[in-house]
Amino acid sequence: MDHKAKGLFLVLLMSVVWAILIILSKAILNKGVPVFTYLFQMICLAAVLVSLYAFLFHRDKIVAPNRSQVKYLIMIGATGTALANIIGYYGLESSSSINYGFLVKTTVVFTVILAHFMLKEVLDFHKILLVIMLLVGVYLITTEGRELIPNRYDILIVMSAFFYAFANNLSKIVLRNFDPAVLSMYRMIFGSVLLAVFVIAVQKEFYVVQYPLEIALASLHMAMLMILIYRTLRITSVSYLSMMSMSTPVIVTILGVVFLNEHFSLIQALGGILIILSGVFIHLKNI
Repeated sequence: MDHKAKGLFLVLLMSVVWAILIILSKAILNKGVPVFTYLFQMICLAAVLVSLYAFLFHRDKIVAPNRSQVKYLIMIGATGTALANIIGYYGLESSSSINYGFLVKTTVVFTVILAHFMLKEVLDFHKILLVIMLLVGVYLITTEGRELIPNRYDILIVMSAFFYAFANNLSKIVLRNFDPAVLSMYRMIFGSVLLAVFVIAVQKEFYVVQYPLEIALASLHMAMLMILIYRTLRITSVSYLSMMSMSTPVIVTILGVVFLNEHFSLIQALGGILIILSGVFIHLKNI
């Protein structure tokens, strides 16, 4: 399998794993588990799982970071794992799920802009047009064409999208020195420590596990997601990863219809078609 085909396979697999994680998270939060309690339990367990994977299958590639690399690893863990999740989920608590579902996908806008300046990736008219198509598709499939009602907490969701984008762009630079599994491990370790400090300070009884099986499954998918992100980033551009992963809302919608008895409208189908067509052009243009 050549790099182009492997990149497509990995990003689609990553999107499926991400979609399942979203469905699991939604189901757990719907049961009344506090947001920060869920984040603490899920991400800390995921950090353990990623570390086990790295030690069992990539032990020979584990290297201790030097002082300069530690600085980058802390930044990646702080922005992509701790800060993005904390402010994103806090924004979700005070905003609507419809607003969150669309605004968090503005990650793709920040990603291509940051990639242009941080990684010297090309930012041309075709890429901008495809980003717009993707956002329109996500808007239709997320909101069913309904008007978004903004509130002041939505800015937190947009900020979380920026931090996700920043972490992935910075990770592309750091991947030159680390194996994907090892970088996943460091990101989750640093991120989970910083997240734990925050949760311990603001959330009571964060250690009480109400739904252990569901938390374990969500943690497993988070661990898989981190590993797949970095395996994909190793062989593709950051823009390709971000733009192709916009297929996630399509998969989430399909899973929601099958497992959560959610409905599927014609306008959502139109949004899904736009996303899929954009993905085809992205892959063919080898962005």
